[in-house]
Amino acid sequence: MKRARFFWKSTCSTCRDARRYLVDELGAKLEERDYAKASLDTAALRELFADRDPRDFLNPRSPAFKARGLAAKSLSREEAIRLMADDSNLIKRPLLIVGTEMIAGFDRDRYRRSLG
Repeated sequence: MKRARFFWKSTCSTCRDARRYLVDELGAKLEERDYAKASLDTAALRELFADRDPRDFLNPRSPAFKARGLAAKSLSREEAIRLMADDSNLIKRPLLIVGTEMIAGFDRDRYRRSLG
């Protein structure tokens, strides 16, 4: 089985469901980071999104996203990272990384294909 990194919030029911599916159904061995308990600072986020555009992983459905009026703003990569570090609810979740692929959200089919 491929190595998988899993970034999630234990306070999020979708994240808990995704984790249960990965472990119980797919038998995945996860390297986990529960950022409800251990927040992601700007350095960790820069590393996480090193080869990706962090703006693609902002959560437009988050109340924090809407409250800050981010849909109407053009953010730089660094601004997106600072916002995510300030409020982890702005990060799409959960994030699963298998090899070079990063999957945002709970997608059973993509999880299965990536870990198969």
